[in-house]
Amino acid sequence: MASLCQNLRKGTVSLSSLVFIFVLWQLWVRFSMSSRFAMAVPSSLVKTDIDVRNSTVLEDFPKRIWTTGPLSPMRIKKEDADRVRTWMDLNMEYRYELLTDGSAETYVKDHFPQHSKIRQTYLSLSDYIMRADLIRYLALLQDGGVYNDLDVGCLRPIDLWIPPAFKDNTSVVLGIEVDNEMGPDRSKLFELVNWTIMSRRNAPFMRFLVDRVIGNLEKDAAAHNTTLANLQPKRQEVIDVTGPAALTEATFQYLSEKTQTTVNLHNFTKMRRPKL
Repeated sequence: MASLCQNLRKGTVSLSSLVFIFVLWQLWVRFSMSSRFAMAVPSSLVKTDIDVRNSTVLEDFPKRIWTTGPLSPMRIKKEDADRVRTWMDLNMEYRYELLTDGSAETYVKDHFPQHSKIRQTYLSLSDYIMRADLIRYLALLQDGGVYNDLDVGCLRPIDLWIPPAFKDNTSVVLGIEVDNEMGPDRSKLFELVNWTIMSRRNAPFMRFLVDRVIGNLEKDAAAHNTTLANLQPKRQEVIDVTGPAALTEATFQYLSEKTQTTVNLHNFTKMRRPKL
């Protein structure tokens, strides 16, 4: 099965492990990236969510690739620059956007002026990884495209990620990162990838995810009797509150609500092909 993208630390995502979120459904899929390197630039403000359930034609996936980093494009390490190049070489029509610490704050201020909770949460949050998690969800909600971490390389052109039979009904593409049994009790571990995500602009699931993550952050700060600015989370806490575990739980909850059934890891474990 063809691989779509590769994370230097955690391996590859392949087509069989992809999930596509359609009009009412979600599918698992594997990704790759590319585009022109640029700093993030403003785009028109989206004031209302597009309800894909009532749409007969979905807006095309924007040809934009997002990543985050603390440095300017000129100061990226050579190994990271080499991985960036894989996205650009395989996706010549895509624009590559780097959100640095400074440009990410500007992006939130410019694109969410009427969403005080979103703006206040992001600007108050001090933990770097939690900020990186949240800004990827915000950029995909607002402008759509493909997000990838800086240490992720592209193995297959983005335009080939979604099977033709699925493309017209797909609004979000996610991949499976962990799907195995580990630990002395052979407990089942299942987790979605948040180092590569593909989404149309203003996808309802991305709005749901952003709302859930902001709620998670508020609860976490309250549990520690502190503010977002003073929150000092441990690694697992980051994973659970804003990271891949938060993404996974939000996916299960969203699909359960939309389908009026119980959706959990058993719907997606051991997948061998993309599934609607």
